[in-house]
Amino acid sequence: MAPSAITDTTASNGAKQVAQKSLPSPIHPSMISRLDQDFIEYYNAYIAVKPVTHQVSMEDVRKYPKLYAASWAKDFTFEPFVNDIEIPGPDGNRIKARCYTPDPRTSPYGDGPYPIHINVHGGGFIFGDLTGDAELCMLVRDRVGIMVLDIDYRLSPEHVWYKGHEDVWAAFKWVREEGKTINANVDSISMGGISAGGQITAVCQQLARNEGYELKLALLAVPSVDEFISLKQPSDSPYPSYQENALAPCLSWKRIAYCGEVINSALHKDGDVVRPEFWHSPIRGDLTGLCRTFIATADCDPLRDEGESYGAKLAASGVQITMRRYMGVPHPFMHMLLIRKGQEYVKDICAQLRIAHSQ
Repeated sequence: MAPSAITDTTASNGAKQVAQKSLPSPIHPSMISRLDQDFIEYYNAYIAVKPVTHQVSMEDVRKYPKLYAASWAKDFTFEPFVNDIEIPGPDGNRIKARCYTPDPRTSPYGDGPYPIHINVHGGGFIFGDLTGDAELCMLVRDRVGIMVLDIDYRLSPEHVWYKGHEDVWAAFKWVREEGKTINANVDSISMGGISAGGQITAVCQQLARNEGYELKLALLAVPSVDEFISLKQPSDSPYPSYQENALAPCLSWKRIAYCGEVINSALHKDGDVVRPEFWHSPIRGDLTGLCRTFIATADCDPLRDEGESYGAKLAASGVQITMRRYMGVPHPFMHMLLIRKGQEYVKDICAQLRIAHSQ
């Protein structure tokens, strides 16, 4: 659908609410006045027309992945300079990763080696694969001219939650030690992710500092940086946005609680191993000496306030931090490239990556 096909600024809030009632997953009426018009029309055209994943069983989600895939999921492996590789995992497993290599004819780095950005997809630690962030990976590759490596880490409930973190950390160390084999500049590495991917990035940011590795930049988009699986209701959270945006589209309190239940169901699959507190709550870790960071939050997102609190704590710890709140949109807006705020997000992260990898 062309961008112009989702542009209609004449509908009243009342008309919008009537139209919502016929959709399987409508926007709650209390949220409509706070949302941008182009988001509402994108949501109604692409997302509201089918049940959201927390309304069905995990068995069905795993059995019919294409049926419940995000509207923005894409596979670009048919394109030139996109190929899959395998990386040795921490438990003898093999980690699948998708490598987006720049076109040497257009990249400012010519034939390479290329600065590399490690991408960590979102999905509440229970959803997601290499299709979810594909369009963003392609845009970063083409606009910045750097390599992007997208990591397909392990998920719950098949695995305990921190196995995904271990996979991403193993992938980072592999890039640092073996990245030359894929024509990466191992002295110019950045990492970033959306939602759960932002949380994993924040953990790896602290691990890199602890072990003396350099990261050029951490991109944290709508990150979850404080544990949520112990929360029983929105008011249990210390962050007001949990209550303010409990009925938000795309990520509501019900979806957060669903993810928490699934994660909890797998807590003992690796025995009683205890990870340091910053693994589940990066905001509670030592934030001194961390790399340059960009944080994106969304105004209509339950996770908004914790992301901004994390940014404030980074700044207080002396970290170079840039933060932007995107108004009128909910949690996964950056995937929606037909809407203005999604386009602005892409411009912002590309600008951040250009600066980081030029230093």
